[in-house]
Amino acid sequence: MALMKEIERRGRKCLSRLLCAVLTSGRNTQLPSDPSRILVIRTDNRLGNLVLLEPLLRSIKERFPEADLQILASDVFSELLESQGYSVIGVDKKGQIKNPWKFIKLVRGLRKSSYDVAIDAAHPHSFSLSGAVSAAMSGSKCRISTSTGKNSDGWYTHSVPAPILQWHESRALHSLGSVWDRWPAWSPPRLTCRNSEKREAVGLHVGASGIKKYPQNMMGKLVEMISGRIHLELYWGSREERDTAEYLGRKYNGEVMPELTVTGMLDRISGLKAFVSADNGPMHVASALSVPVIALFRVDNRERFAPLSDGSEVLYAPEGADPAEVIDIIDRMIDYS
Repeated sequence: MALMKEIERRGRKCLSRLLCAVLTSGRNTQLPSDPSRILVIRTDNRLGNLVLLEPLLRSIKERFPEADLQILASDVFSELLESQGYSVIGVDKKGQIKNPWKFIKLVRGLRKSSYDVAIDAAHPHSFSLSGAVSAAMSGSKCRISTSTGKNSDGWYTHSVPAPILQWHESRALHSLGSVWDRWPAWSPPRLTCRNSEKREAVGLHVGASGIKKYPQNMMGKLVEMISGRIHLELYWGSREERDTAEYLGRKYNGEVMPELTVTGMLDRISGLKAFVSADNGPMHVASALSVPVIALFRVDNRERFAPLSDGSEVLYAPEGADPAEVIDIIDRMIDYS
């Protein structure tokens, strides 16, 4: 098994070098001081990563107000950025696998756009071959990303130092623009919505990926305790999460949210008194909407991914935070009278 992993690792490295040699023949070591067309690339299917990208995008608009800014992002959650007024090129990853012509059409469209700068805003602590290839295939001669060691050598014309792990992820991504002088200072992600009227309700998201998910037995206790104090809205994403939410809603009298569009989710979450969630995309959405968040972390990466809205608190416990601790925080946050 170890031998196979080593062979796979070496194969990926050789492929990366080959693609780099083929795709990056044109290089522009001169950083455009006033670019007119900028492409930012983040194509993974994660809602939270697009929220964390917001400070970078906002600062680009502030620093270069006349520039045409476009974002290359997965079409799964591209609605989030579109709702904030950004121009998004949606990437249909599954569709491209089934029909390679879609990929060819996408590349042709990018090259016709004649970008002055392409910014690869992939994971700031490890090299992303897909992000590097996307930046190269955009046709831009000036390509910016984070320096991630030898793997990224040759792919980019300009890079920023790898951020320290203690930086918040949104701050690390924002630093990509520091290659320019007069780069605006970082501030936490901000989202706007159509309707932000407050309701006497607390929201709880029942899901997360992998080990980050809050334990089911504790979730039941938590739902029971919250719903006994204030109206509780249960949020979900996948079909499995919907089944969990419906079970908890029936048993403990919580209101299960219908299937929501991204903009619909923004509107609903923005009106809450507080939002309880494991580390997931809706947690970052709530934080960026200035809703106080009680974040239930089971992986100790709190400094990088903590909610930043005023009043938010993080509870870290590998086995899952004690529901009583969550209730204590909610009781401090909310005036039930």
